[in-house]
Order: sequence, then C-alpha cells, then structure tokens
Amino acid sequence: MSKDTKGKLNYGRTALIGFGFMGCMLLWSVYNSYVPVILKGKLTEVFAGNSAFVQFINEHSWLGWISVALIVNAIMTIDNIFGVVFQPYFGKKSDTTKSKLGKRMPYILICQPICALFFCFIPVAATVKTVGLSILLMMSVIICFNFLMSVWRSPVVSLMPDFTPSALQSDANAVINILGGIGQMVGFVVGTIAAVLVGIFGFDQMSAALKATTNDLGEIIDSEGNRILDALGNPQHVNYTPVFVVTAVISILCMIVLYGFYKKNKKYDLSANVEVDNSEGEKKAKIKIKNLPLSKEEKRSLFVMLAALFLINNASEAIIPNFTNFANSTLGVAPIYSTLMMAVFAVSLAAFGIPAGVMGRKLGRKKTIMIGLFGIVVMFAIYLAISQLLPKSADGSVNTFTWIALWVALVVGGAAVGCININTLPLVLTIGGREYVGTFTGYYYTATMSASVTGPILCGLVIGLFNEDYNYMFLFCAIMFLLGLLVMTQVKHGESYEITDEEIKQAQMADD
Repeated sequence: MSKDTKGKLNYGRTALIGFGFMGCMLLWSVYNSYVPVILKGKLTEVFAGNSAFVQFINEHSWLGWISVALIVNAIMTIDNIFGVVFQPYFGKKSDTTKSKLGKRMPYILICQPICALFFCFIPVAATVKTVGLSILLMMSVIICFNFLMSVWRSPVVSLMPDFTPSALQSDANAVINILGGIGQMVGFVVGTIAAVLVGIFGFDQMSAALKATTNDLGEIIDSEGNRILDALGNPQHVNYTPVFVVTAVISILCMIVLYGFYKKNKKYDLSANVEVDNSEGEKKAKIKIKNLPLSKEEKRSLFVMLAALFLINNASEAIIPNFTNFANSTLGVAPIYSTLMMAVFAVSLAAFGIPAGVMGRKLGRKKTIMIGLFGIVVMFAIYLAISQLLPKSADGSVNTFTWIALWVALVVGGAAVGCININTLPLVLTIGGREYVGTFTGYYYTATMSASVTGPILCGLVIGLFNEDYNYMFLFCAIMFLLGLLVMTQVKHGESYEITDEEIKQAQMADD
C-alpha cells in the first residue's frame, strides 16, 4: 500500500484489502458452527440403525471407542490438514503467477465463487433422505470446499504485504485482523439474519425451523423434547441451506469489493515487478534445533514451551467444532443462538488483548500465561462440577446455576485465552533471539497446527467415552489446559524483551 507524504498507512485502502480476509473468516465461522450439527444428526442416524458399518463395529468389540462425536471431530480436522498440506504450496505458487490481474487475484476470483457454491451444497446434501448417500455427498462437497479454501486463502492473505511497504505492515496487519474479526462476528449472527430473511419472504415454517432445537437425530423437537411431525406424520428436520446461502452471498460481496479495489489500485502493487527465484540452489536449509547457538537450558526451555503450546492448543481447538452440538444437546439452544454465545467468548478474548499485553510486560510473559491457564482451568472445572452435580429443572431444562456458571466461564475463559495467546509467541521468539525469528515462528506454528488436528479428535474420543455427553468437552479442555500449566512451570527463558513489537507482528502474519 502506498504511503502518503508523511509515510503513514492508508487505512482506507488497507481496509478494502481486508474484505478478502473478512469473506474468508466468515465462511470458516459458519462452517465450524453448523457443519458439526449437521454431521451429528446424520451420523447418529447411522449408529441408531443396523447398517453394515454398525454391524462391523458391534462384531469387533475393540472398536467400541468409535463414536459419533469422534467421527464428527475427525471430519472437522480436514480443513486443518488441508491447510498444512496445500496452503503453503499455493501461497508460493501465487508468488510466481503472472496475469493481467496480478499474482493473487486469479486464485481468488476463480476459486472463491466455486468455493461458495460448494459451501451452499453442504446443507443441500444433508436433505437427501437416504442416509448413506447423503453422507457420501456431504463428504464429497466438504472435501472439495476445504481444498478450494486452501487454494485461495494464502493468496488473499498475501495481498496485504503486496500493497504495503515493510515498515507499515504491522499496522496494516492489525487492520486486516480487525476485518477478519468482523467476518467472524457476522458469521456468529448470520443464522439469525437468515431466519429473519426467510420469514420476510414468506417462508415462515423454514424461519421457525431455524430457530428450533433438535434431538440427536437432527429432528425438530418441542420444549418437552417431543418430535414435531409434519402432515404425513414424518419427523421434521432443520434445513440450514438459508444460513449457508446468506453466508455465501455476503462472502461473494466481500470479494466483489476486493476486486473493485484491486482493479482501481493495482498500480500500487509493490510486488508487480518483483521476480521470485524458486531455484533449488537458493532455498535455505532448515535449521535444526540442535544446531542453534543456544545453551542446553535454552533448548530445554524451547522444547518444554513447544510441548506446552501443543497441550494448550489441543484444548482451544477442541472447543470450536463442539460448541454448537454442546449447546443444542445439553442446553437446548438452537445453533443460530448458540453462535451468539460463542460471540461472547470472542468479544471477551478481543477485549482483553491489550490488558494481556500489559500484564505480560509488567508481570512477565510466563506468569501471565500461567494466570490465564489457571483461570480457565478453574472456571471450566467449576462449570463441569455444577452441571453434573446439580439436577435439571422439572421441565428438563438446565438449572439457573449451571447457566450462570457457563456464562461466567465463557467471559473469564475468553479473557484467560487472551492472556495465553498474546504472550506465547513473544516468549518463543525471545528464546531464539532476533536472528532466528523466522525459524522460531516455524517451530511455534508447527506445535499449534499439530494440535489443531489432534485436539478435536481427542476431544471427540472423550465425549464418546462419556456416552456423547458434550459437557465432557470441558473436562477434556480443563485437563489439557492443566497439563499445559504444569509443563509451563518448567520454562525458564523467554522473559527478556529483545524482540520488538514489530518483529512479533511480522511473525504473527505467517499464520494469517
């Protein structure tokens, strides 16, 4: 992005670039909120039947650990696996692409609309009555959607560095992340928007269905848990297509804004005439930890810190794909409203970002991280204890104390995760020192991305072992956070302040 005469960032242009990332985060927000709900209903139907798959599991007792929750969570890791495998490739590929639309825009303009189309087909595939065929179609669409997202996500993120001088990229990245946060927040409320829209257009029954709660089979139930049948006596299922269509339309509108910006401002593309040399001889060899100029104690702190990061992110990544199913099955809250509860957690996390940074400077990074871990372990443990010890109300609803404990856990948990997330990367980078920021950023994201694959799967296994009780998501998360806290006590380095805020923000952009 060009500078004005005073060398300041052009915030308006940077915000327009951020529309691409906003559209991306909007799709992910809705995908992670609603796809687990749809999958749970379909897979519960399979497990409740007498399919060949169920017979095979029953005939082999050692497969008894396989559950609906485990399979749902495993499917929800596809995006993380594809992200690790494909995003770096297409990011590098876009560095050398030549077209009239520049390096990045061809990937975005071609793949994003197709991606949005596959996104809309996910709930459509779920409406197929033959459950086996429905799941097969859903999985095909989900895989195509995740692959296409991996194609255009790196190019859309790379637009900001293309248009922004290096000295201004930290400020620009803050703007991009704000737009991404707005995309997530829109995703949290888009279900309510879709319900209102279909109601306005006269689809009152569909609007009411979107607001309804469902049982484990995805069938609409009343306040007493009884199935609501149609005129033919068949159970009714929620069709989430309006939510996905509204999301896809908003995402495409974001890309139209981005394209309009690029068409008008491509003369400011700083990378337009930059040639990237991909020759093998120019590639830098990866630096092994044993070859780093660190003391034995510093290397130990690095290994311990990476282990702590892995444990912590196993917990935080497990919450995302399980929360809507938890809210629906345990609290009786419809998905379009449970996403609003997730928004409370997200707002608390964002609001505590600056105080968490101040705490890191005043109290020390390690101590601040440990305070956050201790706080979230205590709140999750309190919620789990109350939810299991206090009985439900006479009508089967969750009692008031459980609700209070949950809301407090969400607010405190968001602030606690803020204390953790704000300080972990700076601590890792400081262990390595200024000369190895890139290398240690790679170590950091290796640990966190590995956890994004294992966390949901392990959490799904725990939920399945407790008879699909999603309350035990909090047990899994509390244990992982507690283990992370115990491991963190052995970190002895990373408290110096040699790493500048500029370098930290540059490193953070590697995962955006």
